[in-house]
Amino acid sequence: MTDFAPAQLRRLGELPIVPAYTSTASEKGRSQLCMLAPKSCYFKRDSSQSFHSKLFVFIDFGTKGNAFLTACGTKHEPSVEEIAQILLSDPKQFFHLSGAKDK
Repeated sequence: MTDFAPAQLRRLGELPIVPAYTSTASEKGRSQLCMLAPKSCYFKRDSSQSFHSKLFVFIDFGTKGNAFLTACGTKHEPSVEEIAQILLSDPKQFFHLSGAKDK
């Protein structure tokens, strides 16, 4: 990543340069290809992220691709603040995705 200045990497982190499949809320089980900013994505690790994968986009572009995306701001997992932000932005959707039942 020495070919890029820190300011350039920060800017790349905000640009929609990562192709990723996201679930569409209106069509259950359907995925749609879209371009996301590296800062909006997280790296896949294992199947324990099944709940998080409903809320966030996880990607894996191999060793070199992931090294570049790390330099651009992609993280390994969402922070507590990011999870809280999702919860506050749409509490009903968060409740539904958690598998909770209305009583």
